[in-house]
Amino acid sequence: MFFCVSFPIGAAFYAGTTDNPQDDDGSGVVIPLKSGSEILRRPYQTEDLLITLPTRKVKDYKWLSVRCSSSEILAYVFIQSDLTVPSPTSLGSFTGTQHSFRADNIILLNSKQIRFVGLHYDGRGPGAVFWTGPDNPRAGTSFEVPHPSSNPVTRLPRYMDDTVTVTLPGDFTLSDVRFIGIWCVPFTASFGHKTFTVSTRDETNLPPMVEPPTEAVPGTDLDNCQVLKSEMFHIAWMADMDNNMMTLEFRGLVAVNQYMAFGISGSTTETEMVGSDVTVVWIDPNDSTAKASDYYLSRRSQCIPNTGEGACPDDIPAVGGVNDVELISGTTTNGVTTIKVTRSLSTNDPKDKPFDLSGSVYVSWAIGFINPTGHTAKHDILPSPRRNVTVNFGLTSSQCPALKAPEDVPDAPEPWEIEPIVADGNDTFVAMIGPSGGQKGYQGIANQVGWGIAWYINDTLIPELHVRRGNTYRFLIFGGDDESDPSLYHPFYISDKLDGGYIQKEASEQREETIYAEPVAGPRCEFESSSGLIPEDYDQFADYKARLTKKCYVDNPQPAVLTWKVDKNTPDLVYYQCYQHRFFGWKIHVSDSAPALSTISVMSMTLISCLAMVLAHRI
Repeated sequence: MFFCVSFPIGAAFYAGTTDNPQDDDGSGVVIPLKSGSEILRRPYQTEDLLITLPTRKVKDYKWLSVRCSSSEILAYVFIQSDLTVPSPTSLGSFTGTQHSFRADNIILLNSKQIRFVGLHYDGRGPGAVFWTGPDNPRAGTSFEVPHPSSNPVTRLPRYMDDTVTVTLPGDFTLSDVRFIGIWCVPFTASFGHKTFTVSTRDETNLPPMVEPPTEAVPGTDLDNCQVLKSEMFHIAWMADMDNNMMTLEFRGLVAVNQYMAFGISGSTTETEMVGSDVTVVWIDPNDSTAKASDYYLSRRSQCIPNTGEGACPDDIPAVGGVNDVELISGTTTNGVTTIKVTRSLSTNDPKDKPFDLSGSVYVSWAIGFINPTGHTAKHDILPSPRRNVTVNFGLTSSQCPALKAPEDVPDAPEPWEIEPIVADGNDTFVAMIGPSGGQKGYQGIANQVGWGIAWYINDTLIPELHVRRGNTYRFLIFGGDDESDPSLYHPFYISDKLDGGYIQKEASEQREETIYAEPVAGPRCEFESSSGLIPEDYDQFADYKARLTKKCYVDNPQPAVLTWKVDKNTPDLVYYQCYQHRFFGWKIHVSDSAPALSTISVMSMTLISCLAMVLAHRI
């Protein structure tokens, strides 16, 4: 607990190695705050404060002090030579029982947090959650442990050799529980758990978890700041012409794995996404660290790594640029994420635009989620209603109000219940594209971040399909066949991979994928969303879809036809996907007989033919 009404200018924490703080010989170190600042800039009153030594260990020093820039010592405490420092406890490796659940190591970080190192889990468990309790997984006293990406998805995502840190909810500490694992709530089944001994969970052996106070985060210490979205996203900056350097600080009320993007517009006369040079920053949910990347937005589409088209990082070989952004610091304090980066005012990278300090320039910004490939998904929030935004980087002084997170943060919305489609015979499906429906749609249903558009089968957003071995099925494809524009080219295919996007993959990834129906591209017909339509405002998919408009972009469109004979070697689960883009489609269940469940059946051939005729005469 730290108390001080005010500090003289330049006060800082300082650790030294001499016998007495007054005899410091300059071998000590200044200890920065979590924000990265080395200076105590405000009063403190009975607050918990966590500071981290920049070098060496606590036992390597003899005292800790607060002193001024003038070397005046305000307070100090000696560090005992026989001090036993609480430290994280390693529980070793672990292998679960289902869904490829395993970890290279499980670490008790502090009194409330557990870290999985090298975590693997296939993400396919329905209603799966991290699970703990004082007894055993099946006891009524067990409870869910929120996972770090609980905002972008509604259940555990897929983990592939990831580092994941979870925090016990409420007032629970590790002394209250004796295991950690993954539990399937709907089927009351354990996928495996690791048990703690009494000694390993003893709080006297673990560091405390210091929780931040709930208050507004102070404004930036940079020279300038501009509000991009009120009470949500601020951008601060400081230009150093002598050293050809621009410092940017992103401050936002965003979730883990949600990015903030900001940079110079692709047009000198308006805010235009295409051609923009932006910096993208986010907090990685796997290890809770900040990330920053230099992006060039060549098209309004998902990044195609092997061609460099779309919203892509500069340093992808096909883009031909360089990541000129350097990450300085990144934290989330009191619900506000603050990430600071630097970049040269003017670089030699042809994909970068210079920062013009002579007056106002048009800029682009957006907020969205990072998809499982580590690239940006389509934005969820941007200037509205598509207004032009300018920033004068040459200002000498401008500030923003303090950001404060709301006291009650709503949970991620429950996804829509999409009724499956069961094919009773040799039936036909119609495949079009449309908006993915945000967290109520693809993101919540498939439990992963998509691009922003997805497949609609028989006018329904990514329904699960049920087919039978030995039958032949026809798919009438209206996804887009313009190969010259990746954003309009969506070949339909069937694969054993959850993500699809075969064209995007490295050769090693392609060799691991089995294709059961080769890609077919047809004319572009899609469901379109009007400006301001928010999926989260609708409890039922049918109500949301009723506000979409179906449109075809060619006269008299004739569908391409994919014919699929389901042979005996087809596995029980495959996926319909987009050959060009990842995260577009969903599941096809394959069986030897019709499933005994209450579902809707595929439309008859007559109705399908009528639908195709309607599409053909839409224009």
